[in-house]
Amino acid sequence: MFNRPIPILLVLLLGFIWTLPAGGEEDSPFHGQQAAVSGIDQLQAPRDWVEEKTGAYLPLDSFFYDEEGRRVRLGQLIDRPTLLLPVYYTCPSICSFDQANLADTIRRLSKKGVHGFHVLSLSFDEEETPEIARQAKPNYTHLFQDDFPEENWTFLTGDKGNIRRVTDAIGYRFARQSDGVFLHPSALVAVAKDGQIIKYVYGAFIPGDVELALKEAAEGRPSTSIRRLLAFCFPANPRQNALVFKILKVASGVVLVGGGIWLFRLLRKKKSS
Repeated sequence: MFNRPIPILLVLLLGFIWTLPAGGEEDSPFHGQQAAVSGIDQLQAPRDWVEEKTGAYLPLDSFFYDEEGRRVRLGQLIDRPTLLLPVYYTCPSICSFDQANLADTIRRLSKKGVHGFHVLSLSFDEEETPEIARQAKPNYTHLFQDDFPEENWTFLTGDKGNIRRVTDAIGYRFARQSDGVFLHPSALVAVAKDGQIIKYVYGAFIPGDVELALKEAAEGRPSTSIRRLLAFCFPANPRQNALVFKILKVASGVVLVGGGIWLFRLLRKKKSS
């Protein structure tokens, strides 16, 4: 039975997935806790956090501040295919990974000759300032080196009204907890130069997905989104977390033992032949 390690791994992986808590959905773009939070019980399901509005338009007359403190109209920035990433700059977890992944993808696309697009990070925390955005920007743009102009990635902040206009337009929901940390999904939105919402991208923002979204944005062709399961979001319950990690540990041990036995038999067979 050990001469077929790939099926064994697949079985173990499927078994692990089936043991995950029921709160994690297979196509969920949600990153964060699944537990009920006071005041947002109606948004517990991951699918409720992003309502795709492909084909609709952004409110281009909304105003924000860039990282240099300049007041800018959204329509001034979206004059070409644009990637819009809702985040908040003081996020202790997923926002940093999302922006780093996006920066790496932009670098790779630039090396392939894909240019002529704009990137917007939009803070949905109205308490964040242009100074915070200015401090955050170099953490990601330094990954470009000379492959992509830094001025093509703008880090925006704004007031609650303008933020809500944009996040409502893209169907993006978020909620601040009592400790100031936000519950929010991870989603990248590709937009055409006229502000039309073209496509949503989830997961790790891999180059292939982003390049296709930019191509469709350049053509002004709204398209169906591709949802990828690239990470698990564990629920807030500590007991469930402990169970998941125990299962993962056991499964990893079984894989190692099974692989070791298979390798031992393979070497023994070669030695005897």
